[in-house]
Amino acid sequence: MKKLVALTLAALLAFTLTAASAATYTAGKFYTLDYPDDLTLDDTSYTDETTDSYIWLYMLYNEDYTIDAALEPVAGYEGKTLYEMTEDERDAYLDFALEDFADYNAEYVDDVTSTSGFPFLVFTMDEGDGVYYFAETLINGTSVNLCCYYNDADTAPDDALLLMFEQVLITIRPVEEADGAAKAA
Repeated sequence: MKKLVALTLAALLAFTLTAASAATYTAGKFYTLDYPDDLTLDDTSYTDETTDSYIWLYMLYNEDYTIDAALEPVAGYEGKTLYEMTEDERDAYLDFALEDFADYNAEYVDDVTSTSGFPFLVFTMDEGDGVYYFAETLINGTSVNLCCYYNDADTAPDDALLLMFEQVLITIRPVEEADGAAKAA
């Protein structure tokens, strides 16, 4: 029953975003997502921060909030993918993430699964310049992560920001090739 409620909520959120969304973006060969048309896409400003161990992908923003996306390898989880893990393995990964992000005062908030099956763990974090949401899934040992925060550092994340963030997260799906077939991230 709990799973049915979660799937129904995901479908409703997907429908809500689809109705309010006018934009789709493909982040390189990694994934595609939909986002509200009141956001501006920037996929060039921080490309110079990309290294062998960190890939900045893009940010979406408006006058109120920003979503920032990146990829990073996760030591000790090489080749592991969150959606292939058992419940016990996911719980162990959640414990690992909370310990790994302890310096950022990480607190687990929620998990959300995209319509294509990517499970994201959602946390609040604070690196000293304001609290933000951090969502992460693991694909082949790489952290696919997105941060979401209000542009006013004094404004704490709230349920409205979380709902909007999760509406974007549930649209993340594999990149489609020219023939319409999905390919893995």
